[in-house]
Amino acid sequence: MKSYKIDLQQYFILIILFELGSAILVGLGMDAGRDAWIAILFGMVAGMILFSGYYFLYKQFPDLSLTQYVQVLFGKHIGKIFGFCYMLYFLYLAARVLRDFGSLLLSAVFVQTPIIVVNTLMIATIVYVLKLGFEVLVRTGEIFFVLVALLGVILTVLVLSADLMDFNYLLPIFGEGVMPVLKAAFPVTPTFPFGEMVVFTMLLPYLKVKNRNKALKIGLLGMGVSGFVLSTTIAMDIAVLGGHVATHVYFPLLAAVAKINIGEFIQRLDAIVVFTLIIGGFFKVAVFLYVSVKAAQDVFGVKEETSIIGPIGVVVILSSIAIASNYVEHINEGLNIVPDFIHIPFQAVLPALFIIVFLLRKKKLKHFASSSSS
Repeated sequence: MKSYKIDLQQYFILIILFELGSAILVGLGMDAGRDAWIAILFGMVAGMILFSGYYFLYKQFPDLSLTQYVQVLFGKHIGKIFGFCYMLYFLYLAARVLRDFGSLLLSAVFVQTPIIVVNTLMIATIVYVLKLGFEVLVRTGEIFFVLVALLGVILTVLVLSADLMDFNYLLPIFGEGVMPVLKAAFPVTPTFPFGEMVVFTMLLPYLKVKNRNKALKIGLLGMGVSGFVLSTTIAMDIAVLGGHVATHVYFPLLAAVAKINIGEFIQRLDAIVVFTLIIGGFFKVAVFLYVSVKAAQDVFGVKEETSIIGPIGVVVILSSIAIASNYVEHINEGLNIVPDFIHIPFQAVLPALFIIVFLLRKKKLKHFASSSSS
């Protein structure tokens, strides 16, 4: 990884695949009812503010990842405690996303298959790719991004051609006022998926030096595109299913596309959706798993990353099973508990603390700070 540098195109694609990952799978912002698509846009703006904070820290330590520069800010011992906590956080999110896609495959395809089998197969594939190197994952993302974009356009055209959408389901906009939308948006949508961009504090140092000054612009652009896709997808789900149905199904996108039936010939396209979502889930879990490995290297001083990719993969598999007894409990935790007690501390509170400490110790840390020309 030290010898491999990410260019802006790869960086942008990785953000898109990561952000859409599991967010496009669940009914994000559905507590806002027919205004769910607006709640996502509110969350996107808040997420962009958080990412600007991550970028500020990156500019001060352009060659260090989060788990490295916290050791500069707080000293080796306290810094490693912060690094260990972030390692656990990334592992936990990898397990959550893996559980999302294991549950999707069980409900849509492998109905009689134990979830541990499905999850193990996905992690085994991810471990194999990461052992080949992060460069392999990034280049694979470039290929699959084109495929995902193409399938997304095709499915959108087919939904429009099938005349399934009733835009009256989206009206009136702000019918119950702005406050219900804000309550539905915060804290869930800023933290998931936009606040999860905190993971890029581990990857930004590997941007090519000539591209570092464009990291904020491209990052915000990637988040903007992802937010637009998520918002329009949720709007489409509501227009097809109706607000009441869309808020009560586990996978609204899957349910909406399953309704496509053109001339009794083009139908049952939910399999294409599953395939597309698996690709997004694969890359999101892979990114979380990889940064967990990098964090473990920084905290425990492991020299060879390949030696711990497999064991950490096993931890993710077991955690994805133990994380909840069923999918209803899993979703309830993800939307009602995790944002307040896990996401906000790691995505907002701790980064804000890091910025404050840097500003207080700025003169002492001057030799670590990046210049605007770097």
